[in-house]
Amino acid sequence: MICVAPASRRLSRAHLALASSNALPCAFLIAPAESQSVRTLDGFQCRTCGKWHDGLPLDYGYSAPHYWFESLRNKPDSFLNADLCVIEQRDYFVRGLIEIPVIGSKEAFRWGVWVSLSQSNFDRMVELWDNPQLLEEPPYFGWLSNSIDEYPETLNLKANVRSRDLRHRPYITLEQTDHPLSVEQQQGIGIQRVREIVERALHP
Repeated sequence: MICVAPASRRLSRAHLALASSNALPCAFLIAPAESQSVRTLDGFQCRTCGKWHDGLPLDYGYSAPHYWFESLRNKPDSFLNADLCVIEQRDYFVRGLIEIPVIGSKEAFRWGVWVSLSQSNFDRMVELWDNPQLLEEPPYFGWLSNSIDEYPETLNLKANVRSRDLRHRPYITLEQTDHPLSVEQQQGIGIQRVREIVERALHP
């Protein structure tokens, strides 16, 4: 299930605390981040309910990878916070943004999704979390780890993860293929397509 979410802003290290030495080496506890207003375009007449909706929310996000279950919270080798996730000290994930240009607008549509990384790349990203050196790192290869209902299956699409600044979540670039999500990231989408996504999100 997708939800409207101010997906772009990540937490600074000031909001992170290393877990105890008995827990995962890279585990963090995160305090709630300040909310951020959702960027919008003009409203629209909804074809599903017939009502006028003010604005077009452009941020939609997932709070966890597809593979996360709440029962894992009680396991000492697993954790989930707003930006990072580890499952059974075997699978490592970071939350990032797939940006899709909105044709005819300076705005971008964003999917806030999770990507699995190798342990070495995950550890490296955490190590440099608030370090400007992170911006000089090469892209980290990963696998998209959410199933976005708007498209044919998106799980395990190949992706690269890179940080463009230290205030926002990493940006995700999909491998260029003929998958509709990859095509939309390459070519952009029109306002009508944005409205279609918003309508389905408002009326799942």
